[in-house]
Amino acid sequence: MKELIKIGIYFKMIKINKLRTELQTNLSNDIDDLYGFSFNFTEGLNIIAGPNSRGKSTINSCIYYALGMEELLGAHNDKALDKALKEEFEINISEDEKQTHHVIFSRVLLEIENSNQQRVTLERIIVSDTDKKKNSNIYVYNTDLEGYLSSEQPIEVDLFYVNQRGNNEDANGFYKWLAEFIGIELPMVSNSSRTDNYSPLYLQTIFSSLFIEQTKGWSEFLATMPYFGITKPKEKVVEYILNLNSLNNSTNKDILLKNKSQIIEKWDRKIRNIKYLSAQNNSILINIPDEITTLRSDINKINILFTKSETEKIEINQFLEEKSLQIRSFEGISLAKVGENKEELINAYREEKENYNSLKNHINNFRDKLNIEVQQRNNLEKYLIQIDKEIKDSLNLIKVFDEDIINKKNFNSCPTCTQEIPTDLISSKQIKIPQLSIEENTNFLKGQKSIVTISLKNLEESIEEKGILLNYYINTLRNKEEIIKKISNDLIADDRAFSESDALKRVQLENEYKIVSSIRDSFNEIKEELIEISNQYNDVLKDINDLSGEEERDKNILDDFENYYKDLLYAFKYDSNEKYKISINRKEPFKYFPVYKSYKDDKLPQSIRINSSASDFVRNIWAYSIALLGGENHPGILLFDEPGQHRTNLLSLKAMFEICSNIDFGQIIIFTSTERKLNDNEPMDVEYVVSKIPTEKYNLILLPETNKVIQSLN
Repeated sequence: MKELIKIGIYFKMIKINKLRTELQTNLSNDIDDLYGFSFNFTEGLNIIAGPNSRGKSTINSCIYYALGMEELLGAHNDKALDKALKEEFEINISEDEKQTHHVIFSRVLLEIENSNQQRVTLERIIVSDTDKKKNSNIYVYNTDLEGYLSSEQPIEVDLFYVNQRGNNEDANGFYKWLAEFIGIELPMVSNSSRTDNYSPLYLQTIFSSLFIEQTKGWSEFLATMPYFGITKPKEKVVEYILNLNSLNNSTNKDILLKNKSQIIEKWDRKIRNIKYLSAQNNSILINIPDEITTLRSDINKINILFTKSETEKIEINQFLEEKSLQIRSFEGISLAKVGENKEELINAYREEKENYNSLKNHINNFRDKLNIEVQQRNNLEKYLIQIDKEIKDSLNLIKVFDEDIINKKNFNSCPTCTQEIPTDLISSKQIKIPQLSIEENTNFLKGQKSIVTISLKNLEESIEEKGILLNYYINTLRNKEEIIKKISNDLIADDRAFSESDALKRVQLENEYKIVSSIRDSFNEIKEELIEISNQYNDVLKDINDLSGEEERDKNILDDFENYYKDLLYAFKYDSNEKYKISINRKEPFKYFPVYKSYKDDKLPQSIRINSSASDFVRNIWAYSIALLGGENHPGILLFDEPGQHRTNLLSLKAMFEICSNIDFGQIIIFTSTERKLNDNEPMDVEYVVSKIPTEKYNLILLPETNKVIQSLN
C-alpha cells in the first residue's frame, strides 16, 4: 500500500485552504457590514467540533455547495442549505435578547489548491442580489481568497455551470473544470441512460467515496452516490481510485456484452423472419435452436416441412420437386370435361365447403385474439404518452426548483399541484412521505417507460406475426371460395363443357410452386445470414474470453488495499468477526467491498454490513474510506460528518483520530459534536481523543458554546 500512497499524492490532489461565507441582511448598515463565518484548513487532519445546533452542518454543507456536490446531500442548489444561509438567522445581542436578521444576499467562497500548488477561489451565490448571478453557476477566480478579497484590480475569472446536462463533459461544465484542476481524467464507462450508451465516470460518483455525510452516509459504502445510469457505478469508482486495469476491462466487457445482446437480437429477428415465411404457407419449421448457436451444423438442420397427408410431411425441396412433377404431368393433357368426374365434383364440393366453414370460424376467433392485442397495444401507447407527460412535468419541476421559482414568485403552494408547502421544503417536518428526490422520481419514470417500450415492442412483433397469419388465412379462404365457386359452376354446367375447377387447380398449382420456390430462396438467404450472425457471435465470445480477468498488477494492488483496510479496521477496535474471516471480495457479489466468509463451508460470501454490529459497520466505513485514500487516483481529501455514529466508543474514535493525524498524504476534515453520547452514554471528549496527538499534526476548530457560527465578520 505504501507504493500506492506515494504514487497517489504526486499527481492528483485537492486541498481546501479557506472557507468563507458572507451574508448581507436587512440590518446591515452598509455593503461592508457583513455576517457569516471564515475558517482556515490545513493539510492533514482538521477537526471542527462544537455543541449541537451551533453550525457544524452549516459549515459542512457550504463545502459541499461550493464544490457543486450538494447532490450528495440529497438536493440541488440552495435546497441543500440551512435556512440561516438563505432566509433568516438570529444573533445574541445579550443574554436575554436575540436579533433576527433577514438575508438579502449571501454567498460561499472557497479557496482550494491542487498538487501543482495552484490556488483558486470558488464563488457560489446562495441568495442573489441580481438576476445575472444564479446559484446554478460557480465562479472561479484565479487567485487565493485573500487576493480576491483585497485586490483592487480586475481578477481573471471563469464562469461554469452545475447540475445541468453535460457538466462533466462540456467545456463550460464545472465538474469538467474541477476534474482537470485536481488532475483527474474521467474515464468513459457504459451508461444505460445515454443514447450512445457511454458517459464519463461522473465526478459526483467519485466524491461519494470522499464525502461521508451524517444521515445516509454511514448506512452503506458510497451510500450517497447519485443515480446516473452508470453500469455498476460503485465497482467502477473503486477501480478508478485504485487505478485497476479492470476498469478498462470492465468497460470493454460492457461494450462487448452490449454487442453480444445486439447480435442475439439480430439472430432472434432472423428466426422470426423464418417463422413468418413458414406461416405464410402454413408449413412447419423444424430444428430451430433454442438459442443462438456457433455450430454451422445446427443452422444447416433448420428446415421447413410441408404437409403431404395427415401422416406424412416432407421438406421444402422435396415438396417443390413433387409439385414440379405434378405440373409436368399436365403437359399435353387437355382439360377434363364436366361429365367425366361428376361424382368426384360432388364429394369435392362437400369437403371444400366443410373446410371453408371451419376455416372461417377459425379466422373469426383468430381475429378476436388479434383485436385484443391491438387494444392492449393502444392502451400501452396511451400509457406511454402519460409517462412522457409525467417525465416532462418532472423535468419542469426540476427547473422550478433549480431556478428557485417558488421563492422568487413568493408561492405558498406548489405550482404543479397547488398543495401548500413549507418554506424550507427539504428539512420540513411536515413532510411525512418518503423524500424521493425529483431526479430519482424522473429516473423511476424513465425506467417505467423502458419497461412499457419493451412490452410495446413485443406486442408489435406479435401483432405483426398474427397479421401475416391472418392474411394467409384470408387468402386461403378466398382460394377456397374460388374453388367452391368453380365446382358449383361445374355441377350445373353441360357435361360436355370443360371443367372450370380443373383449370383452376392447374393455375393454383403453378402459383403455389412459384410462391414456395420464392419462400425457399428467402429461407436459404436467411440461413446464410444466420451463419454470418453466428460468426459474429463467435468473435464476440472470443473477445470476451480474451479479456484478462484479474491481472497480476491488479491482484497486488487489491492485496495491499485489503491488508491496509483490515489493519485499519482492527486498529479501530472492530470485534464482530475474526480477521481471517474478512476480505475484500474480488468477484460478484460485493465486488471490491468487504465481505464475511466462514471458510468452513462453500457458502457465498456475505455482506460485512449484515455480519457486523451497527457501530462496527461504521468502523468498516472509516477503514474502507481511509484505505481508499491511498489509491493512485484518489483526489486526496476525506470528509467525515459525525463519524461517532451508533454509539461508537471513545477508544475507537481516539484510535481513528490518531491514525488520521499520522497520515502524511492528503487532507481529512472531521465534523464532530461535543454533545454526542457514545457507547455506555460516555460523552464525546475532543480533548481526550486528541490528547496523544502532537498539536502540529492537527487543526482544531472549536465552535462557540453559546453563539451560533454565523456572526458579524467586521
